[in-house]
Amino acid sequence: MFKQKRFILICFISVLIVSILKSMSSSKQLVSHTLEPKIGDNVVNDNPSCKHFKSVGIVTDVVSLKQDAGKVIVYEVKNKGATYCPGQTLIKTFDQLKIVT
Repeated sequence: MFKQKRFILICFISVLIVSILKSMSSSKQLVSHTLEPKIGDNVVNDNPSCKHFKSVGIVTDVVSLKQDAGKVIVYEVKNKGATYCPGQTLIKTFDQLKIVT
């Protein structure tokens, strides 16, 4: 019984430490109507399911979708990857990008 409680406590502390470290990272998760990028901000695609994962670029526009369906970010890519290249324009939802400071 003691070993189970100790294991649960260690797991809880580990999750807490990871959460704290993530909150201290140098990039900020974007949220529509709360934390929105400005034109000129540097962003990185942090969605591992996206074919443009790890693309980095500069925001060129923030576009409101019709019928108040949210917003998307338009950015010009600055790095090279298997599915993206410098100068390419990509459009992503807020949840796929983080501002890089």
